[in-house]
Amino acid sequence: MLPAEEFLFPSDLRASDAAIRRCLLVGSCMSEDFLRFMRANHAGVPIDHMLFNNVSTLPPAPPNPVEAYDFQIVQLPARYILTDQIVRFDEVQKPGRADDLLRSALATLELMLDCALEYNRRHGLLTFVTNFMVPQFPAYAGLDSKGTSRDIAFVVRELNRHLDALARKYRNVYVIDIETIASSIGKRYILNDTFYFFGHGAVWFSDWANFERGRIEHVPDITEISPSHLDAFLRCIWRAMESGFRSISQTDMVKLVIFDLDDTLWRGQIAEHYAEGVQLPIVDGWPVGLSEAVHHLRARGILVAICSKNSESVVRERWDRAAPLKWLSLDDFVATEINWEPKAENVGRILKRLSLTARSAVFVDDNPVEREAVKTAFPDIRVIGSNPFHTRRVLLASPETQVARVTGESLNRAGMLRKQQVREAERASLSREDFLAGLGCSVRFQKVTASSDPAFHRCFELINKTNQFNTTGKRWSTGEIEAFLEEGGALYAFHVTDKHTEYGLVGVILYRDAAFVQFVMSCRVLGLEIETSAVRYVLNSEAAGGARRDFTARVSPTDVNLVCRDVYGRAGFDPADASGERFAHAWSQPLGLAGHLAIVPHDPAVTIVKEARAGMPARPPGKAAGRLSRVPLLRFVRWRRDRMAG
Repeated sequence: MLPAEEFLFPSDLRASDAAIRRCLLVGSCMSEDFLRFMRANHAGVPIDHMLFNNVSTLPPAPPNPVEAYDFQIVQLPARYILTDQIVRFDEVQKPGRADDLLRSALATLELMLDCALEYNRRHGLLTFVTNFMVPQFPAYAGLDSKGTSRDIAFVVRELNRHLDALARKYRNVYVIDIETIASSIGKRYILNDTFYFFGHGAVWFSDWANFERGRIEHVPDITEISPSHLDAFLRCIWRAMESGFRSISQTDMVKLVIFDLDDTLWRGQIAEHYAEGVQLPIVDGWPVGLSEAVHHLRARGILVAICSKNSESVVRERWDRAAPLKWLSLDDFVATEINWEPKAENVGRILKRLSLTARSAVFVDDNPVEREAVKTAFPDIRVIGSNPFHTRRVLLASPETQVARVTGESLNRAGMLRKQQVREAERASLSREDFLAGLGCSVRFQKVTASSDPAFHRCFELINKTNQFNTTGKRWSTGEIEAFLEEGGALYAFHVTDKHTEYGLVGVILYRDAAFVQFVMSCRVLGLEIETSAVRYVLNSEAAGGARRDFTARVSPTDVNLVCRDVYGRAGFDPADASGERFAHAWSQPLGLAGHLAIVPHDPAVTIVKEARAGMPARPPGKAAGRLSRVPLLRFVRWRRDRMAG
């Protein structure tokens, strides 16, 4: 049987550990239980504890510097929010009294949370806040009061709803749903309201019978009523936080799930069991669950594809028989390889077509031989599919398939990639010069200097999810990148559009003090000369703004970033030493940008400079515009505004 923490937070897709350096625990008596558990079971993770009750003020600083913590855990005491007034339940039944208590509890929750988030508000410290367990026994005086403010269970549910809403108002604060964890494990094995008061909302211990002395009858151990699952509960809370940390830091994130068809997306083989006149396999159960899971993956911005050994014509002809609810269609998948060729070869084609590495993908197949063949060909790919009752849960509950926030670029990724494939087909039929000249490609820059910028979350996602075009491979915590911005750094982000599609925000250059700290870019736009123009654009912009004229850049080779190791050299930098990892450029005049690109700068005062085609006059960029020569940005912006207005 699976352990509770593995059931709720699967580790099947984990490829590497998310090393947690230190965490801070702020809370009441239940936090002390968690502290004892952590020190007994996770001694390798240093954890500092700060007792917190009522609406109290935290010290100006935690025991260690804030930057030493990867996250903090905040556990608010239900008793100090509900107050002991709720014990006099007969008084609560009087007209208006229950509503007053609820309003007071919600207000107290708001104040207490704000006090407990002192280090988050001041330093952006990643914070996980636990919610409250809802009573498991009738907490109302009459059946007609159930689900009203005179029902303590209803009040606790309202606290949880309000806590969710409050957390969204803060940056970098997320709720750990211990109510759901307790319900999954079974509250009878955890929650102490079997014998303690409702407003406490905490756990029980098996040694409580030891408190009894001199009773006529021996008091049996409480575990004769229910065995204790406290360890499982505390393990789940820690796994929930660890999983949240992995998702937020985007450790081992999944970008693509490739599905087999037979006995994977449906029962049986489509060629044998779905022909006319044959009794069809039952569709109920895991096949419909997996069909729904496909759409949940797509909603998270994860691409889905098909790799099946089958006749494509048979699959297309019988699809509606194998998927009779019409919840899935072939159009839901961004790539399909349905043929009799080796699956490893087909998986390789899908990865190449989508410009993804194997480490970003999961392959789902019922056949262990096929899983092993694909794993042998691509050691970094993750493979699952042996147990159909296991697959949906792994795909939906694993932290590697979740993100802190879904961006517009993520939601539109599948559509963009379909249009990208049209673009690549066009590339194959034209010369490179004609292809680029006719692409109608524009690049819009923006400078992000604070985490409050609406583009920050997409920048953060791109920095931590990009593997191939990533000049250092560094993954940043939210606190690290906020500190980078506060110390004068900036994120130069750029959006790309061409005649085929709008790719969204696809590149970020981390820049500070004349240094190119890191450059990440989606491989969807690789090969369009955008990367070198982006570097030169930042050089020109910073120099025009008065920055020092000696710029530096660094590349740290990883096992997958070969495509970007020469980006600074191609942009005009010189090697700074023999390592091949450090570059320098003494800026003296504006550097030319690729002529086929229409550049929309982040600052209207900046002049765009493009490579000039000899003898070609400057003119506004059209769908297949020629190369511009030293076109003032303001003229370009006015022209574009007038065109759109007209």
